[in-house]
Amino acid sequence: MAQSIATEHGGEPNPLEITGLCLLSLDGGRMRGLSTLCIPQGIITRLNNERQNIGLSIVKPCEVFDLISSTSTGG
Repeated sequence: MAQSIATEHGGEPNPLEITGLCLLSLDGGRMRGLSTLCIPQGIITRLNNERQNIGLSIVKPCEVFDLISSTSTGG
């Protein structure tokens, strides 16, 4: 409904209404604590490699994820 209202008045639709939020949720205690650092690092590294291959600039995690949260060691 909000999308139709925006387009009726000549505005662009809100991307969040189309794709939703992108959430990174980390949970790790003890030995899993290290993986809470390695997994996001791997995601961003792979993403940035792909972006560089097509001529785009690198991004930081805060530019990819709308919300980042964690618990335990990951927090």
